[in-house]
Amino acid sequence: MRKVAWTKRNRGWLISVVFLALVIAFVVLSRLDTYGLDRRVSEPFAFEANGLLLAGTLWLPDQAATAAVVLVHGDGPQDRTSQQGYDALINALLDAGIAVVSWDKPGIGDSQGNWLNQSMADRSVNVRSAISILRSKLQGIPVGALGFSQAGWVLPRLTPNCADFIVLVGGAVSWQQQGDYYTKTRLQRAGMSQPDIEHVMAQMAATDERLFAFSQVPAADLLGDMSPERWAFVRRNLHEDATHDLKELQIPVLALWGADDLNVNPEVNADIYREAVGGNHPANRIEVIPDASHGLLRSVPYNTQLTREWSWLTTLRFLMEGRHAYALGALETITEWVHARAGVTEAR
Repeated sequence: MRKVAWTKRNRGWLISVVFLALVIAFVVLSRLDTYGLDRRVSEPFAFEANGLLLAGTLWLPDQAATAAVVLVHGDGPQDRTSQQGYDALINALLDAGIAVVSWDKPGIGDSQGNWLNQSMADRSVNVRSAISILRSKLQGIPVGALGFSQAGWVLPRLTPNCADFIVLVGGAVSWQQQGDYYTKTRLQRAGMSQPDIEHVMAQMAATDERLFAFSQVPAADLLGDMSPERWAFVRRNLHEDATHDLKELQIPVLALWGADDLNVNPEVNADIYREAVGGNHPANRIEVIPDASHGLLRSVPYNTQLTREWSWLTTLRFLMEGRHAYALGALETITEWVHARAGVTEAR
């Protein structure tokens, strides 16, 4: 009798374990389905800009597109999906009926050139060219740009005859002030005291003034860990400030920051946007999203300055969560605002 009872209990435990494993597998597979892009309708998207052939992909929603966006990368050597970091975002846009284009940065993937050789004005030319080609492919719907971080110095250069709308996530206004904020935040997170931070910042400012005063690439011992190409890129763009372009911007703009942004000061930059573009167009919207990171992911557990700081467990969690990794309402804010530009009424 005891053996029979134990066998029944063991069988019940085994059934429970199997059931739990099936539930977990279902959740994982359903989230992976929202993460990958293989199931999506797509076609190659190539265009010329600044004398370079840039290669990307056009993803199309299952239904007729009501609007379209080109994705504009932040800093770094990013391919068209930002090493799959865009997958959940692209899927959310496609599910909302918004077509998406993204391309490999120059010198990355199948694109010609070297992204480090470009200025922010050059990057703006890339965006203009991409939007022009996209307009010819998808006529009769609004076409705009959705950019991240460094795109804050790229997209405000656009004009109404180029794009129908702009969405900016985590954009900074001043290159140098953004760099200072990033560095101060890094030092604070490392546990450095305020007096020590001020001392280090003063030393770094003096070093940078000497380093970027050179007209040619300085000696390797002065560059430290910075490559000559990176030095030239920073020197080329060091004095970028979007204030003037924002004041002149007549395109509808949605500007979003995460309240817990570790890379760009959200409140300071949001205030500048409110003053510069707040009255330029009735559709303009400037918002700081609570509990959100630089890329509008949930602050817990994703808030780091660089994704390479994530643990393998955090990366796995992001893979599993897909669009659910974003802060509450972040993706809906974007899709609903873009829908409004297309005259689409949201179903409630």
